Amino acid sequence: MNLPLYSMLCLALLTACQQAVWPAGNKWVSYFQLRYTNAEDLKGYLGLRRLKLYGQGVFARDWQYYVQLLYKTNNRSATDGFTIQEFSLTRSLGRTRITLGQFKPPFGMERFTPDWKLAVIDRAQSTDRLIPFGSVGNSFARGRGIQWDTTLGSVGVALGLFDGNGANQSFAGNGPLLAGRTIYEKYVAPGLLFHTELAAAFRYDRNMDFTAQLPGAPIAYRRFRGRDARSDLAAALETEFWSMRAEYLRARYLGGDAGIPDLSAEGYYVQYSGFVSRRVALAARYEVFDPNRFVIDSKDIAWSTVGLNWHIRGDFEKLQVNYVFKREKSTELDDDTLMVQYQRFL
Repeated sequence: MNLPLYSMLCLALLTACQQAVWPAGNKWVSYFQLRYTNAEDLKGYLGLRRLKLYGQGVFARDWQYYVQLLYKTNNRSATDGFTIQEFSLTRSLGRTRITLGQFKPPFGMERFTPDWKLAVIDRAQSTDRLIPFGSVGNSFARGRGIQWDTTLGSVGVALGLFDGNGANQSFAGNGPLLAGRTIYEKYVAPGLLFHTELAAAFRYDRNMDFTAQLPGAPIAYRRFRGRDARSDLAAALETEFWSMRAEYLRARYLGGDAGIPDLSAEGYYVQYSGFVSRRVALAARYEVFDPNRFVIDSKDIAWSTVGLNWHIRGDFEKLQVNYVFKREKSTELDDDTLMVQYQRFL
């Protein structure tokens, strides 16, 4: 079935689901993102980047459920198709919550920014690749586990324990993975929010494929055995009209066998976005990603992105245009990319 016809059927289904009469306390939302991509080294193509349906409500007397479904196609991606991204149950006990199921580990500031709210169309490479389940099969940065979190004034703490293999992946003997995050948020002036966070994650690996996470990694990383440890430091200043963000991520891979070399990767980004009129906002980001700090090659990148966001109805309907100037350290490639994305909630 071709992209336009299949997409129309999916949109009709999600619209019907959203408009259905749900029991009291249940809420379902759907939206889609259509994207045109044209890179210097590739012919332009149109893809259904995301078609999502997510809902939450009362599962039992003291539990809340959350479910998120995704369909994507024609993106020239190994993860195209239908996926159950998340399903979880949460129970609140005063300031404390317990969550179990399939969801994002508590790690990374940008990773917890919803895709429909991003100022730049795509998340930074360091976010996509250096968070615990980033670029691991079709896990979509999620894992199966249990999490405890609490808040005390301006401070929030979360601790999660996961099986380590990644969502929608087989139980290949990896893990456990332990992840934790501490957040501090406070208004430092009227309307000006300061946000900072520190996160760490640790996992035992017995059969992990990190080759998509680390472009150019040794072939032994296709079935990595050992340990990986990650850290994240992020900060942001935000108002209703503009935002400044920065985040640094680092990962160390310690091979458990003689044939698996150790490796260290890191990356960061700095980003600004702000409204220049009631509906139009500009965005700019500079990012660096180094998948192997011991080697200098074309996998070491420094990308600059400039963008324009036209908020037709806020984030409920908007058009984004990005141009990414891609630079590589050792061998310059002709791969600058133009992206145009239309987003609408149904």
